[in-house]
Amino acid sequence: MRKKLIGFLAVLTCFVFLTACGSSAQNDEVQEIPQETQSLLYSNTEMTAQQMDQVVTNGSAEDYKDYATVYSGIQSWESAKKEIGNIDFTTDADGNGSADCFTDKSITIDDEGNYIVTVEVAGDQKSADFVVTYVKSLEDYAGIVANVNYSFKELMQQAGLNTLLGMGTTFFVLILLSLIIAAFGRIFTSLEKKRIEDARKKDEEAKKNSDSFVDAVPAVKQGSLAPQEDDGALIAVIAAAVSAYREQAEPAAAPGDFVVRKIRRIGRK
Repeated sequence: MRKKLIGFLAVLTCFVFLTACGSSAQNDEVQEIPQETQSLLYSNTEMTAQQMDQVVTNGSAEDYKDYATVYSGIQSWESAKKEIGNIDFTTDADGNGSADCFTDKSITIDDEGNYIVTVEVAGDQKSADFVVTYVKSLEDYAGIVANVNYSFKELMQQAGLNTLLGMGTTFFVLILLSLIIAAFGRIFTSLEKKRIEDARKKDEEAKKNSDSFVDAVPAVKQGSLAPQEDDGALIAVIAAAVSAYREQAEPAAAPGDFVVRKIRRIGRK
């Protein structure tokens, strides 16, 4: 346990030492920049912020569309200004030549030797870090951006809102897909039921036509020379015919002195 504690303290000491070295290195970089250059960089950055604010206020951002870096910076400032509100560039209470709206300032040097100047600009609602990157020769801008400073509470609210928005969008898409799939299922089921119903109706119609044809066949046979199903009726018909014939051929013969006992169809034994 003691060895682990000693190891932890050693690692913590190295971390603090490296942090101190990093801070010292950054301070050395700033100290390497002449005071006149630092003053010039801060002054130019403050003036750039003020000019961009005026451009945004006048609505003339499109006039700088041909200058990519400046136009990008104006757009960034325009977006930040909606949250930081109005800025007072005129008040200089301490009389140091810099407006009170410019608070924290810092300068760093990147790997290419460019100067990165950060000036915090305070508005009536929020503050923003106005960051301008100057090329080493100080003849042109390498980049301009305005980053709004949010409190921890605001950052957590934004993170929660983004999470809810992302999850809500995902669930909405999933629900929409489920509804589309269910709708297609109902459509296909309806089409299948309609197909089955049409097939059933066709079968019933075909069966009905077939039954009508079968019913019509015996009727044709009954009107032809085919034997009758009811022999009693046939006997009665024949007896009536014989009686009528005898009344014409033999008027003196008694009408009821004969009996039909047997019928033999022609062509059968």
